[in-house]
Amino acid sequence: MSKYSEEFKLQIVLEYIDKHISPEQQKKRYGISPSQTRQWIAQYELNGKFTEPTRHFSGEFKLKVLNYQQEHHLSDQATALIFGITNQGTVCAWRKKYLTGGTEALLQKQGRQSKMPKKSLIPNKPREEWSKDEELAYLRMENEFLKKYLALVQEDEKKKQQQEKDKEKSKLSEN
Repeated sequence: MSKYSEEFKLQIVLEYIDKHISPEQQKKRYGISPSQTRQWIAQYELNGKFTEPTRHFSGEFKLKVLNYQQEHHLSDQATALIFGITNQGTVCAWRKKYLTGGTEALLQKQGRQSKMPKKSLIPNKPREEWSKDEELAYLRMENEFLKKYLALVQEDEKKKQQQEKDKEKSKLSEN
């Protein structure tokens, strides 16, 4: 979801086209940066609509964009407009990645590393065929699980005992 509605963007663009209100004047009126206004105007003039932010692009798409930009000698802004990329800085970042790391850098997934282990600690074979390391890892995991389970059970018991004490106190205070 974008910060500004389609109707608001259209109002800004039409004020520019019909009433000749410059992006600088609109900044004073609405507090929107002139570069943002110019981007909306360019999007509207090129496509007749506004581009919604896209969060994920495939590596193949990134390569296609960079190749097109190189072949047609386009700026980042023009390339972003043609391919419907809302932020021209995205194209610049892709180019830098490509120049420093090559194709592999563009194909890598972005984001945080998963905290979950990629490989299961439990081997996918009969227990008789486990190596000593696999069995040891399994037993350690099982031990940790049991410790955590026991701690939760003890915590529940303490809560129940406290609730019973509170009930007894409330009964005594009523009498």
